[in-house]
Amino acid sequence: MKFSHTERKNMVEFRFERAFGLTSCRMVSLVLAALFVLYVIGCDSDSREGDANADIPGASSDDRGDEIEGEWLIAQPDRVYSVEDFLAVGWKKSDQLDTETLTNAIDAWYGFYKQKDIELRFYNTHEAAIADGVGPAEETIKKDTGGRIGAHTVWTPNIALYGAYAVAGNVVMMCELELASCEALINALE
Repeated sequence: MKFSHTERKNMVEFRFERAFGLTSCRMVSLVLAALFVLYVIGCDSDSREGDANADIPGASSDDRGDEIEGEWLIAQPDRVYSVEDFLAVGWKKSDQLDTETLTNAIDAWYGFYKQKDIELRFYNTHEAAIADGVGPAEETIKKDTGGRIGAHTVWTPNIALYGAYAVAGNVVMMCELELASCEALINALE
C-alpha cells in the first residue's frame, strides 16, 4: 500500500499529536523556544568567561588589588621588597639563581618558608614584575622537574614542582605545589 506525501505527513502528525498532545504548529513553536533558550544560555556563559579573562595577569586592568585564581595571586602593587624583607619574616634563602633567562630580573633566590620551596624573582617595580615576570612564571608552572626556566638547578625526587605563582609588589614568587605556600609568606610581610 502506497501513501502520498500528504497522507504520510498527516499520519505522522496524527501520531505525534496523539502521543504528545501537540499540533505541528505547537511543535515548531516548542522547538524554536528551546533553541532560543540554548542560544541565550550560550551567550551568557561566553560573557561570563570574558569577565573572568579580564582578571588574568597582563590584562589591561590598572586597578587589580588582590586577585586569586587558583594558580596565581597579584597583591601589594605599591610595595618594593628586597631579599632582606623576606629573611626578616622567616623565609630561608638557599641559593642565589642566575637571572640570565629572566628578562629584566634584578635578582633571584631559591629558598623555603614553612617547609615549602619558594623561589623569589626580583624586579625594579611591580609593573616590571607583571610585564616581564608573569610569562616566565606561567611557563615554569607548566614544565616538568629539571626543565623549569630560571628555577633551582639541583633536583631531587622529593622536591615538588611549582604549582602556582604570586606577584607581591616587585617580586614574582614561585610557590611549591599550591598558592597557599606563597600566600602565607605574603601575609607575613604585611
